[in-house]
Parts: sequence; structure tokens; C-alpha cells
Amino acid sequence: MKLIRKNGYLSDNKGETIVEVVVAFTVLSIMMVLFSQGIAYASNSSLQADKNRDSADKAMTDLQEQIALNNAPPIKMPVMNSDPNDPVVVYRQVYNVDSKTYVVYSSSVG
Repeated sequence: MKLIRKNGYLSDNKGETIVEVVVAFTVLSIMMVLFSQGIAYASNSSLQADKNRDSADKAMTDLQEQIALNNAPPIKMPVMNSDPNDPVVVYRQVYNVDSKTYVVYSSSVG
């Protein structure tokens, strides 16, 4: 405990107690664990997003190739609640490519 002398100066107790050092080290350790877990989660999320994006890109490329080759005739039908007399009609086209089903929405001006 620091005592105040009559002249207003504090008595000189240098250093830290072992309890203060242990508490500071514990807090620092907890913060480092939280930080490292956050970095690991962000890295895993980034890898998963890359895989999903690559998969979606491949699916889109496959669909575009099949449409360009005209090997996948679409089943074209107006979307429900779409009035054929409206100036813009939205169509739902279903493509079956390599045992996968792709749905493409398009519109036409009537």
C-alpha cells in the first residue's frame, strides 16, 4: 500500500505483485485465444466461399456450353401470376444438363 508523506509525495513501492502479473497474463492469454479463433474462422469461411464460387462458376459454364450447343432444349413456361397480356412476360426455363436441373428466368417484351 502506498503511503502519502506529509510533503504530498507518494512513498516509493516499485514493481508489480505476482497477482497483478498473473491476472494480466490471463487476460492477455484469453484475448490471444479469441483472436486466433477469429482468424481461423475467417480463413475457413474464405476457403468455403472459394469452393462454393468455383462450383457455381463451373455450373454456369456447363449450362452456357449446353445452351450454346443447343443440346438442352428448355421447357419454357410463363411464371404464375404473370399475365400474357402484360408488356413484359417473365418465363421460367428449365434445362436438364448431365442429370442436373437448371432453372433460368428470362423476360420478353410483348
